[in-house]
Amino acid sequence: MTITNYTKHSKNPLLPEAFQYLKRRDIFAIDYTHRQIGVSNEAAGFSLYTFEKELLWEVDKPIGDVLLLVDRQQIWLAERHNAQKITIWVYDLQGNALASLSMKDEIVDANIGLKALPNNKVIITFYGGQDGAMSSLLSFEDKKLTIVKKLPDDIDFCCMMSEKEAIFVDFYEAKLYIMSYPQLKTRKEYQFSEDWGVVAQPLEGTKILITDLNCNRHYIFSLSTMTIEEEITFKGFEPYQEEGEDFLVTDIDELHYHNGQWIATYMEVDSHRNAVFYWLVSEKFSLW
Repeated sequence: MTITNYTKHSKNPLLPEAFQYLKRRDIFAIDYTHRQIGVSNEAAGFSLYTFEKELLWEVDKPIGDVLLLVDRQQIWLAERHNAQKITIWVYDLQGNALASLSMKDEIVDANIGLKALPNNKVIITFYGGQDGAMSSLLSFEDKKLTIVKKLPDDIDFCCMMSEKEAIFVDFYEAKLYIMSYPQLKTRKEYQFSEDWGVVAQPLEGTKILITDLNCNRHYIFSLSTMTIEEEITFKGFEPYQEEGEDFLVTDIDELHYHNGQWIATYMEVDSHRNAVFYWLVSEKFSLW
């Protein structure tokens, strides 16, 4: 599918207006329903704001990732102590610490990702680039944080397919797994092309968005039929072959589906050799 009706923007449409000029190193977590945004980086700590940039509270800790769970009255933070040690914190919405858990970064100085699962569970993933990834299932019960289970190396949580099934992908092996929840036992798997670098994000219903990061190509995948349905491209940004290569790539670095619109990100280089980012926003679009 090629999207022909779209507009080009120099501002990030996924960010509230008051936060358009965040630095690229800033990490942000957004709750669109409750209109709150958490902003952090390892130098400046964590701050929780309203969309109008009213400061609600802040923490002076080097924070590597943030997870807003407003419906659960929780905010999860990953504090970086050094290259091999982090602490996971759970705060309430008023900024009171509820629990903490020290963890070893076995990859060493990895990027950290926190993603929510049902029943007060969270997946933490240490991303090490060529060194792989390591994930664990964490639980917050009775004001205590515990490690429930370590997952197989290199798999990354995408979303829940149902209350009893979770979707994971392996970037390095280019595989998708449907696992039972909370047991996290593999029920089905799908093998993409082995030269892909696979990441995934939820869309609607039983559809997810699969991206091959090696070529910046993006596909709708059906979990009900376990098939790739179609590739998503924008007119003027279709796949092309780079000189000396035998595969196709695109210039769309990121693609998201938000409020019924496809939002793509790409980069240009200005006359001073600075990276300049733009966003392509489609008209309202139904996946069904």
